[in-house]
Amino acid sequence: MSASRTVLTAALAWLTLVAAGGCTSEAEPAPEKGAIVLATGSDLSSSGVRQDLIHAFERRTGHTVRIVKLPDTADGQRSQLLAAGQSGNGGYDVLNIDVTWTAEFAEAGVIRPWGTSLDGDFLRSVVKTTEYDHKVWGVPFNTDAGLLYYRSDILHDFGHDGPPANWGQLQDWAYQAASGYNRKAAKAAKAAKGGKKPPRMYGMVAQLRPYEGLTVNALEAAWAAGGDPEATSFTKGAQVGSLQQGVGDLKLRLDAIMPHEVTTMDETESRRWFADGRALFMRNWPVEYASVAEKLTPGKQFDVAELPARPFDGKRISVLGGQNLAISAHSTRPEGARALIEALTSPSSERCLLERGFAATRDSAYRHGTDAPACPLPPGDAERGERGAGGSPAQQPGQEPPYTRTLYAALRAAEPRPRSAHYQTFSKVVQIRVSEYLGSPGGTSIADKLAKEADEALSGRGDPRGH
Repeated sequence: MSASRTVLTAALAWLTLVAAGGCTSEAEPAPEKGAIVLATGSDLSSSGVRQDLIHAFERRTGHTVRIVKLPDTADGQRSQLLAAGQSGNGGYDVLNIDVTWTAEFAEAGVIRPWGTSLDGDFLRSVVKTTEYDHKVWGVPFNTDAGLLYYRSDILHDFGHDGPPANWGQLQDWAYQAASGYNRKAAKAAKAAKGGKKPPRMYGMVAQLRPYEGLTVNALEAAWAAGGDPEATSFTKGAQVGSLQQGVGDLKLRLDAIMPHEVTTMDETESRRWFADGRALFMRNWPVEYASVAEKLTPGKQFDVAELPARPFDGKRISVLGGQNLAISAHSTRPEGARALIEALTSPSSERCLLERGFAATRDSAYRHGTDAPACPLPPGDAERGERGAGGSPAQQPGQEPPYTRTLYAALRAAEPRPRSAHYQTFSKVVQIRVSEYLGSPGGTSIADKLAKEADEALSGRGDPRGH
């Protein structure tokens, strides 16, 4: 993110908070004594639900919450939080951190242990992202899981109702339907005597530019080939074979059904291709749903599903994204920080997040009827039109997004990325080596070399440049 935009999909209202909530930036004087200081990155959406929840906390408790906006990039946020935490001069109380930073921040002494176990209402898959060295270091704020977007209308025309069952079937359908669609489009344009031919339809797009999105796609490919998400080494047992098969499958899809431009795509660019009618399938996060729905009709022209299953056991595994809230190791207001985190991650708050298009971290948020917690925010707030980036344009206040059942299933089956204090080095190794492999004309395996360098990176011995 996450990854993917997994890294950029959290805290979707912080820019609004900065403007409307009297927030500070790093260049401004420290906030007044007694304020709970929350450090967070900005985001790409206009959702105001976070602001609403913080204002409700302030009214209820009498506390003042001030926001320190971090740099826009994930690397900038991580670097600033690490530097401030290690120097002890940040003045932060609560940190909004990407799920991949937990181990690194814990090891560096930037965050303090939460001190208690998390209650059983949190999704178990999500709880894993808060754990390191047998301790809990934060509380899940919002989460994410990769989904398969597909052109239901075009697939129906070629005899396929619903999404493909596995990756092999996806590739077969993509080749068949995309080829057939392009032939029909060419004939229609010729018959129209000068009619404009629609853009070429490809089978699939994903995020294969060398950044966190490529790491996410590579891990999902390895897991789909039989890899164990819980394994701590890529050089032992069946992990090397799964890695080889996974990256090989990724290259096969690239060569067979994807446009060459996919090696430069991130979440936004791949979404543009899909929404513009240039791809039948897309692997992406729920955050892109609303933007796709602005051009294609949900349920009629496109839909979303869990990622295709592994053929040998039926598991559908996505990389888990999202953000956690943690208490700064140098907080001078730890009790207030804890109270704020508990409020923002309560059952009712998580339900509010879900209704505004975010992926909630609690099981109860996905329940229906009297078993579901009620969002306490006034309906008028929701009617401002400020929503999570995954919210559907047609979604009404108090309603969950139309893909909620699919997302819930995907989250329960999702797995975290490797939990290591050296994850960032690991990710760079994967990006460099897989990108080189995808761009190579031959099919020479990189599995042994990649596995060795990945293990070295996770242990802290690796050089992301492979030297």
